[in-house]
Amino acid sequence: MSRPEWRARDVRLSVTIMHHPARDVALETLVEACRPLSARVVHDPAPDAARSPLRTAKVAWASIAEGATHHLVLQDDARVCDDFATHVVAAIARRPAHGIALYTDWSSPQNSFLCRLAAVAGSPWAALSPMEWIPALAFLLPADVAADLAAYLAPIPDEVTDDDQMIARYCRERGVPLLATVPHLVDNRGLPTLIAGHGGRHHATVWAPPAPSDTHWDLDPRIDTTLASRSRYQSHDEYVVRVKDSRCLIRLLRPHTGEPGGNEFCWYWADWCDLIGVDAEEVTTALAAYLDNRPGPRPPARAALEIWAAGYLLGREAAAVRRELPVPLVPAHPARIRAAVSTWVDSGLTAPDGAALGAAGRSALIDLGVAAVVLGLHRRSPGTFVAAGVPADARGEDTRHDHACHDS
Repeated sequence: MSRPEWRARDVRLSVTIMHHPARDVALETLVEACRPLSARVVHDPAPDAARSPLRTAKVAWASIAEGATHHLVLQDDARVCDDFATHVVAAIARRPAHGIALYTDWSSPQNSFLCRLAAVAGSPWAALSPMEWIPALAFLLPADVAADLAAYLAPIPDEVTDDDQMIARYCRERGVPLLATVPHLVDNRGLPTLIAGHGGRHHATVWAPPAPSDTHWDLDPRIDTTLASRSRYQSHDEYVVRVKDSRCLIRLLRPHTGEPGGNEFCWYWADWCDLIGVDAEEVTTALAAYLDNRPGPRPPARAALEIWAAGYLLGREAAAVRRELPVPLVPAHPARIRAAVSTWVDSGLTAPDGAALGAAGRSALIDLGVAAVVLGLHRRSPGTFVAAGVPADARGEDTRHDHACHDS
């Protein structure tokens, strides 16, 4: 994989789809949505045994088409974006030596924030945490690496079950560079999980219409290094922001402690934000000014505060990333900023809080979060920024999970 220049026509992508017969899905629809790529379905070799994604993953990663340069494994509850084959092949041509996730879960502890960060910073590539599980719903590798992964997985007992954790362990041990596409090219259909303990709702973190593929992915690779520094536990300044159970939370990434990548423990944003250089009163004052100058319905006060804080902290971090980049980036696409905020609203509020919003309240809350992101990005004084409300070029489109895509 040392070829200096790749073009889309150099990529020969092999695709397999993991399937369990208990999953009631129209596999033909997903196969058709992948065309002109030829996707092959790999069935669980022991469907009546105890459920184990790892058991099927072993077969899927070993099922590499002859002559392939790269191999993609999809799970059967995936749905892909329009013109999927064109976008994924164009992305591979720009990062042919990488492991590429075409999806991250909207509430994953670290990767969801890293993808939101890339979206707001304006990068089509997001770093993935080396400590978190691999987003195995849609993940691809160079073919030789995929074959080595298959050999690595083969002796692991099926009882381990978690293919995503084992793939992550392999990538750490082998030093495989990892990126995710922004926006994501694959979403989770939100079907019930087949594995006990893996419940909840699952969707893509940045689910927005893809950009034209001929130029979107063509970004200076030095930017990858800057983004990756945010996920490598290299200093005490790295952190992630989460919205969970209707609360905005901060988790500092503490290097050299052995802390698990999927650790759920965080601190309330107002208690810890001073450690990342933000005054809590600065955040609340800016929110009050925004609401005073914003016509129309207001979202509930508690939800407004938590989404505002999350958006502002995200914008501040994206601004810091942009300052460190070796080459300038164009401003983030409005639809991707809105997607990053909307999935925080949809995944981070409790079910009662989300239901209480209604359609108008949800839209107003997303508008508020986008405004906070843009304020954090530009660091204008609150009075100057919020008098105009949400800038017109930051509104984008509503990117809830009903935009055009192939539903398998």
